Amino acid sequence: MKHIATMTLAVVLLSARYAKSSPPNGNTIYDSNTNHLWNRLNETLFLRTAQDGKQYGLDELDILYWGTTTNLLAGASHQQALAVLDKFISTQGEKLVQDPLKKALLQRDLWALFDWVTPPLSFSRAKFAKERRELASRLAVAIRRLELTTNEIAALPDNYAEAHLPDLPPGMFQTNGDWINVGANNVERLVPAHDRGFGGRSVFMVLFHDAAGRKAGTNYLAQVGASKPLLLPSTDPNTPNDKTFDPNWHWPQFPTNSQWALARRMCVIDTDGNIQPTHLVENIQLRTYRHFDRSYDDDFLGANPAQHVNEFRMSRNRHASLISVAQDERGFTSNNHFFSFGIDPFEYHPQGETNVVSEFRGIVLRTCYQCHGGDGISSVNSFTRALSGGLPAEATQMTEADPQREEEMSVLWKKRDFEWGLLQGLWNQGN
Repeated sequence: MKHIATMTLAVVLLSARYAKSSPPNGNTIYDSNTNHLWNRLNETLFLRTAQDGKQYGLDELDILYWGTTTNLLAGASHQQALAVLDKFISTQGEKLVQDPLKKALLQRDLWALFDWVTPPLSFSRAKFAKERRELASRLAVAIRRLELTTNEIAALPDNYAEAHLPDLPPGMFQTNGDWINVGANNVERLVPAHDRGFGGRSVFMVLFHDAAGRKAGTNYLAQVGASKPLLLPSTDPNTPNDKTFDPNWHWPQFPTNSQWALARRMCVIDTDGNIQPTHLVENIQLRTYRHFDRSYDDDFLGANPAQHVNEFRMSRNRHASLISVAQDERGFTSNNHFFSFGIDPFEYHPQGETNVVSEFRGIVLRTCYQCHGGDGISSVNSFTRALSGGLPAEATQMTEADPQREEEMSVLWKKRDFEWGLLQGLWNQGN
């Protein structure tokens, strides 16, 4: 009787929530009817409300959840989440929408939420352990129900090819084109920080465009990969030179007006329970190098005139089209997840602070310099291995990559992690 009473309360709370007006930007991503089950599921799980009443999350590229978040794990939000997931599962809600793109988008977000609910560290899982199990079991079912067939994956739009944005270079993924898909012979993954930060649910591509042309670009990669020494004794007078080393910042330099880019592509789960990369681009971060000096203010919050930065991201409200991030646009950035220390701005209430969320929404394009503020090749962390878990003993042997190999390595890394094993275990348990 207690279980029935709890579920009844959850349904009442859920109904009351949707009796209110829809959020300002309209929750119509999956259907024009805001009360459609998919829209209700989306709003219940992913809409976050700031201290000033503003709402975020429905058109964000990534779900707004952090290590300390208690939303969906405690109180009414937990019961509402269970109720809408149970409704989706019991009524076979996956059949209400047949559009492969919408299926892929919903599966993507539920997969990200599952990974958040099931952190790999045992002491993190111990907090709200029962609630995490309740959510994880339901999310696993919903994710599997949204599996995509081979034909559905092939039908997903090529949003890069369809994009016609003035600052987005053409031909970035063209074989033997001006852009080089960069790999490395002596490291397994070029961008492990991004792989970790986004849970291995995306394939990342590092791309290089040498201003002098493709041949010059391949020659440059070979030249910089052969650079020695990689490390030099530290010149800091406060450290012993025989024990401390600094990177050798005098590597060969590519020419001005060259470009480096990081492209992130969506992965989905197919009908066999396998991870499949798609050609849907989630975002592209592009840096154009105008000159090489450090004459600017080294404050990481300021602009770096030596680099011109562009970013293009997928918009749910625009049928997954790529849109350009404005130079002064504020928003939640990847650095919120990398360097937030798990703090949830929607739930963090320090004394005297009235709206922490606004402080987390920095100028998106300026945050790139927090990790890539060096001069030329020194800012390319794929080469220096900065943020990759320690400096290597030799230079990164950069070369043109085989795209299929890069995809396979990304998928293999994801298959090794805790959350993926648990997801598979829950699927097998349900069979």
